[in-house]
Amino acid sequence: MAEDPVKPLAARAQLRREFRTYEDGVALENARRATVFAAVFMLAGWSLDLVVYPEESFIFLLVRALSAILLAGIFYALGKSERPQSTARIARGIALIPLIAICAMIAIEDGGESTYYAGLNLILVGLSLLLRWSFKNSLTMIAACFACYLASVAISSTDADFPILFGNLYFLFVTSVFVLAGSYFYENLRFSEYCLNAEVERSRELLKSQNQKLSELDEAKTRFFANISHELRTPLTIMLGITEQLKRICRARNSDPAVAEMTTMLEQNGLRLLKLIDDLLDLVRFDTGHAEVKPQPTDIAAHINGLLRSLRHLSEQDKVALLWECDSAYDAISIDRDKFDKILLNLVINAIKFTPSGGTIQINVTARDNTLTLTVSDNGVGISPEVLPRIFERFWQVDTSSTRKFQGAGIGLALVRALAEAMHGSAKAESRLGHGTTFTIELPTEAAEPCTEDADNPLKEGGKIAELHRKAALAIPGKIKNGDSTANPLAEPIPTIGKPNGARPLVLIADDEPDIRRFLRMQMSNVDVIEARDGAEALEIARQKHPQVALVDHMMPEIDGVEVCRQIRANHSTRGMALIMLTARADEQTKLNALEAGANDFLVKPFSTAELALRLENQIAMARIRHEISELNTELNAALEQIKDNEVLMVRNEKLSSLGRMSAGIIHEINNPLNYAGAGIHALATFTKTLPEEEREEYEDILKDIREGIERVSQIVIDLRKFTRGDSSTTGDADLCEILGRAHRMVKHQIGKGGIEFKLETPDVAIIRGNPNQLVQVFINFFQNSVDAIHQRIEEHGGDTGHIEASIKQSEQNFTVTLRDNGIGIPEENIQKIFDPFFTSKDVGKGMGLGLAITHQILKTHHAHIDIDSKPGEFTEFRLIFPIPTYGDEDDTESVLDQSN
Repeated sequence: MAEDPVKPLAARAQLRREFRTYEDGVALENARRATVFAAVFMLAGWSLDLVVYPEESFIFLLVRALSAILLAGIFYALGKSERPQSTARIARGIALIPLIAICAMIAIEDGGESTYYAGLNLILVGLSLLLRWSFKNSLTMIAACFACYLASVAISSTDADFPILFGNLYFLFVTSVFVLAGSYFYENLRFSEYCLNAEVERSRELLKSQNQKLSELDEAKTRFFANISHELRTPLTIMLGITEQLKRICRARNSDPAVAEMTTMLEQNGLRLLKLIDDLLDLVRFDTGHAEVKPQPTDIAAHINGLLRSLRHLSEQDKVALLWECDSAYDAISIDRDKFDKILLNLVINAIKFTPSGGTIQINVTARDNTLTLTVSDNGVGISPEVLPRIFERFWQVDTSSTRKFQGAGIGLALVRALAEAMHGSAKAESRLGHGTTFTIELPTEAAEPCTEDADNPLKEGGKIAELHRKAALAIPGKIKNGDSTANPLAEPIPTIGKPNGARPLVLIADDEPDIRRFLRMQMSNVDVIEARDGAEALEIARQKHPQVALVDHMMPEIDGVEVCRQIRANHSTRGMALIMLTARADEQTKLNALEAGANDFLVKPFSTAELALRLENQIAMARIRHEISELNTELNAALEQIKDNEVLMVRNEKLSSLGRMSAGIIHEINNPLNYAGAGIHALATFTKTLPEEEREEYEDILKDIREGIERVSQIVIDLRKFTRGDSSTTGDADLCEILGRAHRMVKHQIGKGGIEFKLETPDVAIIRGNPNQLVQVFINFFQNSVDAIHQRIEEHGGDTGHIEASIKQSEQNFTVTLRDNGIGIPEENIQKIFDPFFTSKDVGKGMGLGLAITHQILKTHHAHIDIDSKPGEFTEFRLIFPIPTYGDEDDTESVLDQSN
């Protein structure tokens, strides 16, 4: 690390030395030019002498002539000098000789008052520009200038006037400062420019070297493609030939359909691979300059008909109409048939691939005026304008994302343009997104003698090998087809996945390649398989079917495999699913992305079926274990909730038991005194008539107060008895209309006393299963609470008189009793507490908090549901929902209606 700062300094010092060498070379030519300028202007200055100093003009002419002769000597010496150091020393004389000459003339005439000092300024400025002086040389020459001028003033016979001399020195000083600053900055600028030029030169050399290496690599790549294509074609051709023989054997022997299907899959994918290799090899030929054009006499109309008839089955598979027309002014034309066929096949197969079902492909071929024009038009998906100029680039694709819908290597259209240009033609495309694409190929041609060979069957050329390559040219990956969910044709596939345990796991296979889905399905036994053609369909099936395991391809239309994994993990109902990612990418980042998205396992294509079997078996086993754990967790949670409920019930029962024991003692001790007090009040009432008239009213009021207190204590005793006994007897029928009427009558005196309006709306009858006496107590509690709430609201806030509304509504299965008052209301935080025993918001002595607790307990035994709506200061509304009873034939319980009869 300590050497890092040193390296730039050393490099800069080296640059500085190189710069000085470069400057010395440039300075030589500048010095010779400066010598000529100095000599010419020294001689031309004699005209100035004739005007300013005519008396001394002859002497000055001698001085100038001597200077010019010396400058001529310097010019000659510079031409002979070969060493930069000698050149620099000699060049100093270019400024010194005129400087000394001018100072001599100053000394001869006027001294410090001479106007010739201005010539010194011209020497400093002019020569500093012409000689490209360095800062050091400029400083040296300025010092020499001041020394010579001061010496000339000193030896002059004329005494100089100080102000004039000071002015002359001042102007010389200013000129010197400008020259020094200019020399310094100009030298730095020249050095920076030199550094930039040196950097540019180094970059140019580096770029040249890299271009050379790239050319070598490109040449090596071309050789590699050529060699590997040749090497791959040989074994692939043999494999396809053997596959064709296997197909014939299967047909002859009526072999297992599964074997025939696998043989067909092998042939189809082998032809696809052969086509890719052929296209690569053609591109290599163009790169190496071996794409020789071999024109042949061709009946173009018959040739087009035969070629496109061989493609019609491909278009029919995708339900695309394939139409063509051929208009030729010649019986035959001269054209390279093989190259033309490749152009046409690539364009038509591309159109089939990108045209939706129900679309149309139109091919037009015209041959006239020594030009063949081929147009292929479709009404498919089209190409956006911004990418249209790039579609003929090699290995370029419109959609390069992991969710692309159409497969391909980006070779076909590049090959089309290369073939067209090799035939001295052109290729262009026009397209509108969503409306289709038109490709136009123009090829030079000429009339030829009619050919005698079988033009109707162009695929027979070259024997079996040529026919095999023609089949490969017709191979098409195909668009994703609907309905590719065929049943498993193999009864006993190898290896076996899943164990026969009576419950078959469900496995989802998500891949856009039908052959891959079919192949994976063949490997699975004792499992149920569902298939998805793209990522969106995989997500929908996963959410609906909840498979245990999903095999998900990385690159799929709509949504890629990584996003499928991420969304499955984000969904609560599918997050427990096992996910295995399948991909042809073996790079580390793809694996990390898949695992980060939630994939449990990862398989790189091509993979071993045995490895697939083991990994899938492991994930199924883990899914089974996770399912069992989930069920156990559910059961444990349910048991825990039951334990909590039982604990609450036990605590409540214990409280009730304790309260019951306490209440039994209180009731026993209170009942007798209450009876005595009641008898005493009755006896005291008999004495009312014996009292004077003016004392009777006060006496009656006192007795009334005592009687109300005794009744209050008696009611508390009754509430305690009912609450502690927990009487749940609800047998028999009860009429809610009658019950509400009885409750209203029992609290009518309280309602009337307070000036409260009471409104009751009920049907004729509302029969439920229940205990009438208990329900009467329920509604009495509600009405009394409403009366208290209204009085409290009026006392605290004033306002309207009280209103209590009670109604019964019937639905198909329920009776709804609505009780509403405009009382003080219930605060939101108390709504959940009002049914708790001993909870009350009333003042001390106005209630024990048992009324609503008893009410809630009674309603619970009657299976009634309670809804509460309240706004403090405005209203409270209770909705009691009672189920309508259903009676079976065996139900012999006597109803209220029966009793009335």
